[in-house]
Amino acid sequence: MKLRKRWIPSTSALLAFESAARNGHFSRAAEELNTSQSAISRHIAGLEDQLGTKLFERKGGKSALNGAGERLFRSVALGLETIQAAALEISNAPDDEQLVIACTHEISHLYLMPRFDALQKTAGQPIRIMTFDYDNFDVLADPRIDMVFSYQDLGAPPEHQAVAFSEAVIPVCAPSFAEAHKAALHRGPGTWGSLPQLELTKSNRGWATWEDWFAAKGLSRPAGANHLGFDNYVYLLEAAAGGRGLALGWRGLIESYLDTGRLVAVGDQFIEFNRPLLAVLTERAQDRSIARKCLTFIRENSV
Repeated sequence: MKLRKRWIPSTSALLAFESAARNGHFSRAAEELNTSQSAISRHIAGLEDQLGTKLFERKGGKSALNGAGERLFRSVALGLETIQAAALEISNAPDDEQLVIACTHEISHLYLMPRFDALQKTAGQPIRIMTFDYDNFDVLADPRIDMVFSYQDLGAPPEHQAVAFSEAVIPVCAPSFAEAHKAALHRGPGTWGSLPQLELTKSNRGWATWEDWFAAKGLSRPAGANHLGFDNYVYLLEAAAGGRGLALGWRGLIESYLDTGRLVAVGDQFIEFNRPLLAVLTERAQDRSIARKCLTFIRENSV
């Protein structure tokens, strides 16, 4: 049986779209991709024509994703992340000439990627990132892995682990959501029962929840709150940026969203919890210079 040819938009258009969506500006996408703003606009206009729908709403010099754009962005971002991870995994560097880091898709996308160039420069050798799910992958048993990121204490000695960031969270939402619900947000969290709250549905591995946040404010989570569940934190943040509701934003993971204005903080106070994200060296890596240098980098740049 003859296989049907796959139909996808051009990779150039998808790269332009992903960068513009992530940065919130066509001009920033142009800078990132080393091209002109007009080229980004042409790619996205062509993509919208090809799909038969608009993907952005243009407001005051910024470009915000609409519903169709959000859906496409989630798929494109995940696809590019998967391609990058596979390319790194099958790179030609022998295992003893590279550092292999294991982490979730969320930590790869939101924590490691913004720091990847600096981490690579520190290592001085190739870095591979392997993504995994906490529920079905025993990373410490994999002989290829040098470093793993975990919210749980894996029992490593202090010299073989570093705090990537201490957990501190703050509610965030899209600027349009903040404007539409200005009165309720101003009255305070005790009255947020009518506001949609976005939350993770995956097995909790130690991170803070809405219940934890409300308890830290001396409150119970409002009864009847509209809970929207997501099994991936990247998707949750994208939904928040699309105006779907309030999300808990982790310091160390949300900076790109705040910097581009896709999300705004509700209030100015992070609530801190004693639940750090740890970078832990495996037994294989404890005597490797490249691994120790990267662990030191993470420790010295802890958020």
